[in-house]
Amino acid sequence: MSATDALLSPEEQAGYYAAVEKVQNSVASQLSANPSKTFAITFVSNVQRSVDMVSQQAISQGEQFDCKVGCSHCCHVRVEAIEPEIFQIAHELNKLPSVELASLIERLQKHAILAKDLSVQDHRIPCPLLKDNLCSIYPVRPAACRKVHSYDVEKCKTRGSEIPESLEVILKSETLMKGAAEAYRQVNLPASGHELGQALLLSLTDETAEARWYGGEMVFDT
Repeated sequence: MSATDALLSPEEQAGYYAAVEKVQNSVASQLSANPSKTFAITFVSNVQRSVDMVSQQAISQGEQFDCKVGCSHCCHVRVEAIEPEIFQIAHELNKLPSVELASLIERLQKHAILAKDLSVQDHRIPCPLLKDNLCSIYPVRPAACRKVHSYDVEKCKTRGSEIPESLEVILKSETLMKGAAEAYRQVNLPASGHELGQALLLSLTDETAEARWYGGEMVFDT
């Protein structure tokens, strides 16, 4: 049983999985109708925007989250992204001047050494893409980052503390994320959560990674 399932009644679980299947069918249909590596990578931005809209809608309906610009507590835990998101971010990073890109790769190499084999519970190191407590890839950040929110930032400061979140925002976001991941897998494109820093390092240093992924190969093991 997943953490999400544990929060729901049997009837709510049935509704959740029906919604996931609906997203999966829609995404798989679009991926099948546009069979190209470029489309498969860029399409994930649609999923990310939909996740953004979940939080925006909650705020417009009166929810008051405690997250503010410069608050980066959630950037010091394990950040995960699926394959198309990783390659999407790599595309943006490859636009950096060569000196900046080389510096970033060096930072990712140091991060990979620290993060290797860490459990989710023990992963308490800053995201290598964090600069001055701000996300340096904010426009293309993973959906997992977009869904994060908290009603109480003081809870976020305490390791092991349960973060108060909106169940509705979590469920709607995870419906989109799970449905999309299932759709990618349905069309034989791996889509599992990987530790962002280590996966980005490989995608930026292995020119064959994208093509191998689009051929159905599991290229990340983080």
